[in-house]
Amino acid sequence: MNNNVSLLISTCNKFSDLWDLHIEFLKKNWVGELWKVYMVTDCPTDKQYENVEIIVADGGLDFPARIKYALDFIDTDYVLLTLDDYFLIEKTYAEKLDYLAERAKKEQIDYLLLYDRRYLNPKKYEDIESLRSIDLNERYSVNLYPAIWNKSFLKNSVKEDLSPWQYEPTLTKYAKEANGNCMFSHNGVFDILDVIRKGKLLHKAKRYLKKNGFELPERPTVSYFTEIKLEVMAQISWHAPKWLFHLLKKTAKAFGMKFYNED
Repeated sequence: MNNNVSLLISTCNKFSDLWDLHIEFLKKNWVGELWKVYMVTDCPTDKQYENVEIIVADGGLDFPARIKYALDFIDTDYVLLTLDDYFLIEKTYAEKLDYLAERAKKEQIDYLLLYDRRYLNPKKYEDIESLRSIDLNERYSVNLYPAIWNKSFLKNSVKEDLSPWQYEPTLTKYAKEANGNCMFSHNGVFDILDVIRKGKLLHKAKRYLKKNGFELPERPTVSYFTEIKLEVMAQISWHAPKWLFHLLKKTAKAFGMKFYNED
């Protein structure tokens, strides 16, 4: 077992209906010796999983504060942080992740992104040895997609008790101010299926689970309109020039839309 890095799954009781599937996908697609796995939640539970330690944080703590709480129970210097609604759907090889964890330690990398929805073309995947430096001037360049974090760097990113939607927009600014060494592995080493948005099942996830014979979570499905709107907003946020992004954001605010940050 790799003693330098652990896997931390952030969740809460409202998403406990996803746990069985998440763990099933993880154990099915992780090839090689599985790292020590922790799951942090907000309520005591009767659920148990082999080789998974469930950490119960104070129920009054929101998402970021629960992560910070859990880190005090983890004795490795690095953690691969992932979320409950990110299902590992492709084979991921422990030897590759071990290599990246060792690179992170040796090169003092604070944040090593393993998956980014903006760059999903397998034909453009790079060798495992190739790491890209992350441009901290880009919006959401440090985010909550699966990544290997220096534990202290992650812990220090939690300044307030914020919701996930409020916390994630602060990460790039935090990394920039902390002069973080932030890298991206464009190798497809940890490919996930994003399952939930705003508490509802995404259509892509629903199709994938049905096609592959998995029982669907008993949740409503996001409307096509909402899903398309969220995707358009994400693409604008990622790729639009800053002046255009702020203009569109100002216009959207005039129509009553709310945003969690001003960047």
